[in-house]
Amino acid sequence: MNDWFKYSDKIIERVGWFGAGLVIWGYYLNANCYVSSWVVWTIGNLCVAGYSAHKKAYPTTVMSLIIAVMNIYGYFKWS
Repeated sequence: MNDWFKYSDKIIERVGWFGAGLVIWGYYLNANCYVSSWVVWTIGNLCVAGYSAHKKAYPTTVMSLIIAVMNIYGYFKWS
């Protein structure tokens, strides 16, 4: 059972890093006026929200969820 928790923690850690990478990539895409930046940002922020919730970093969780909603708004505003 203990091995399962170590394995799941590694997965959650990777989700957090993946989400952070997507957020950074989203900034690049947005700076170059790609509408796909909003989709990349949304997925990235949802990954960061999941990671933060797992780590019980609730202010970051709430912030990431709010930003994800704003990303969805931005996508429809740009489309």
